[in-house]
Amino acid sequence: MVLSQLQSLQEDLLAEIGRSVAIASVQEAEEEGAPFGRPVRQALDHALDLSRRLGFRAVNVGDMAGYAEYGEGPEMVAVLGHLDVVPAGEGWTRDPFGMTREGNRFYGRGVLDNKGPILTALFALKAVVEAGWPLRRRVRILFGCNEESGCRCMERYVRTEELPVAGFTPDGAYPIINAEKGMINAFCEAPFGGDGPLSVVSLKGGTAPNIVPSRAEALLCGGAALLDEVLDVVRRWKGPEGSSVEALSREEGLLLVAKGLPAHGSMPEKGVNAIACLFDLLGGLPLSGEQESLVEAFNALIGRETDGASLGLALSDALSGALTVNVGTALAGGGKIAFVLNIRFPVTFAAPDVVASLGKGLSKGGIALASEFHHDPLYVSPQSELIGKLQKVYLEITHREPALLAIGGGTYAKSMPNVVAFGPVFPGQEFKVHEADEYWTVDDMMVNARIMAHAIIELAR
Repeated sequence: MVLSQLQSLQEDLLAEIGRSVAIASVQEAEEEGAPFGRPVRQALDHALDLSRRLGFRAVNVGDMAGYAEYGEGPEMVAVLGHLDVVPAGEGWTRDPFGMTREGNRFYGRGVLDNKGPILTALFALKAVVEAGWPLRRRVRILFGCNEESGCRCMERYVRTEELPVAGFTPDGAYPIINAEKGMINAFCEAPFGGDGPLSVVSLKGGTAPNIVPSRAEALLCGGAALLDEVLDVVRRWKGPEGSSVEALSREEGLLLVAKGLPAHGSMPEKGVNAIACLFDLLGGLPLSGEQESLVEAFNALIGRETDGASLGLALSDALSGALTVNVGTALAGGGKIAFVLNIRFPVTFAAPDVVASLGKGLSKGGIALASEFHHDPLYVSPQSELIGKLQKVYLEITHREPALLAIGGGTYAKSMPNVVAFGPVFPGQEFKVHEADEYWTVDDMMVNARIMAHAIIELAR
């Protein structure tokens, strides 16, 4: 259908992904004309300028999102993706914002999540146009800018813009994701005053709620004998494989640095949580007062658990599996501590009920649920026309069974009706999003381009 056109566009596509990756579009403070920070706006400007150069109509939606559009007709189908990325974090062996190509692989923050796939969709549409396929529906490639930090971009789009009659987002996995767990970010607070002979002066860990933190640190203050005792506890501490804790002498006291393994927050069991490791070690120290109480409560209720059982959240269903919990960030100082729990709950449960159970569980340890925001679960019937068409495309291109999947991650599919996650990761492949050395392969990019082009044709003709 469009294979020759896609092959002729391959190097241009790789070059444009590289240009987008070079923009470190991690959310920053709001500026005029840049509600998610200047780098995110620059990534949006690049995508819209590229869309114009490829011959499409390009529209900026309130500086929060944008789209490229092709075709005529009263109805529209869409491909949704995002241009914002999570922080690079530690452990990279290549420049995260300088796309590196090594043979079939190319590395960089966002090459897979999600700049690479959404720009591939844009070029897939270009190939469809060049091949001369007649489409009775318009096609939009939607560029979101806040997927990693709350999806305000799609909320803004939905308020004022046309909704597609059908669509997909290449921000998950193949074959087709028709069930997505609900997501809660729970902002927790507790007193954390330290007035004993040994105290935690400050504590911090993690970069975002939806990443398993790979680093956490705490600055301790106390007498020489107590700090020697801390050093002994550090030497004897044994954590899970992939974790470590070291003690560094500082002018202000002793700095404990815990390290773990990052993973996507929807799959916390695949990582090693550095915050949880740090609290585990703190539990062996002679703290007192509020700090002793909070550390004890944290380890009893949260700790290294990823299923929420001790919080009273051991929920599961047959459609989407078990609830998961990730302690994504923590920050302490000035007598208080705050941390964020990233929770993914099964599709047959309701967010208010989960939040109520969470608040009750936290209160047992004197921890307050200060606030929360959530996204409801998604479930699309296997009998829907959208599912049938995408299954047809997947089977035709890959000759593999187009099975339906449920995930803990959340995508733009939750933002509007009749949209599901479709790609870009194939079954059995390594999935290094939100991790160091994120990569995609040229071969997978090109197979994705074929699948996306055929899906656009199937939905729009």
